[in-house]
Amino acid sequence: MKKLLLAAAVATLSINAVQAAPTLYGKLNVSINQVDNKNFDGKSDVTEVNSNSSRIGVKGEEKLTDKLSAVYLAEWAISTDGSGSDTDLSARNRFIGLKTEGVGTLKVGKYDSYFKTAAGGNQDIFNDDTRLDITNIMYGENRLDNVVGFELDPKLLAGLTFNIMAQTGESTSDSKQGETGKDSKNDSFDSVSTALGYENKDLGLAVAAAGDFGIKGKYAAYGLKDVYTDAYRVTGSYDIAKSGFVVGALWQHAEPTDELTAYGQSYKSDGSIDKAGKAYRGLEEQAYAVTAAYKIPNTKLKVKAEYASAETQVSGQADRKIDLYGLGLDYQINKQARFYGIVAQQKRDWLNDDDKQTVVGTGIEYNF
Repeated sequence: MKKLLLAAAVATLSINAVQAAPTLYGKLNVSINQVDNKNFDGKSDVTEVNSNSSRIGVKGEEKLTDKLSAVYLAEWAISTDGSGSDTDLSARNRFIGLKTEGVGTLKVGKYDSYFKTAAGGNQDIFNDDTRLDITNIMYGENRLDNVVGFELDPKLLAGLTFNIMAQTGESTSDSKQGETGKDSKNDSFDSVSTALGYENKDLGLAVAAAGDFGIKGKYAAYGLKDVYTDAYRVTGSYDIAKSGFVVGALWQHAEPTDELTAYGQSYKSDGSIDKAGKAYRGLEEQAYAVTAAYKIPNTKLKVKAEYASAETQVSGQADRKIDLYGLGLDYQINKQARFYGIVAQQKRDWLNDDDKQTVVGTGIEYNF
């Protein structure tokens, strides 16, 4: 009897240990690119090794009751090339939360905005690529600190999803009018990102609409960053006749939450604005992207194409437009690894000379 009880206890401990064990995961994505006119100055042709958002993380889910589970994730950037924006072990997504089966998940931490994730893998098909990611030309690819979010379980409403997050500003002082895109004190849950979506895998269809309200972001055409912004985005993708030929599209509009009249301006000793400073009154950005991907039957090859464009306007100035073109070929070795090649070009229409940056590259990605 004692041996039976001991065996049962060991079995129980083993099951609990398995349930509690976190999953280690990650992605290493390294490419070699030849970049012509990198700085749009006619004299900056370089060869690069890029890390392309390589990462490592741990995640897990632990049952607390029959219907309630604890969920967690912590992810760090890996600088596979030893340089660039992927600073080793810098914070990426991380959260802790509670998941109620059939209802949804409540999460607290730092993770991608729902505006960003509304552009799925078929609408942002070169996501994470240093040169082809749409974050290079348009607003909206933000990861937010200090957020509380809720994600509706897609099973509850037959594929319909609703996600919403609120971000605390934690500011103890008022912003100066016209400087940040938000004139009021940002001291509570003043910033919101939300998305409504629907996916039907049997039809090969996915659509979403998303909104940012008072979320910091950048405007690439003017080199502006950390501007509090209101924006809306519509995305969709369709696998035509379930043939492996997938088309995707994205459209969005973004503008500062409050009029941006003093951004980048300096102040004189009497407190007045230095007239030599910059102002971005009437700042707005319209952007869109169209994509296509085709998995060639009976092969490990996939062809991908992207065209994205962002047009930014400021009162009293000519509009600025950035176009991004990309073509890619993937060779999927297995579920974890792929070789790929890309050809890309970015064009900035406000430059009189040297307005095109061209990239040719090849790389390997391994997921674990």
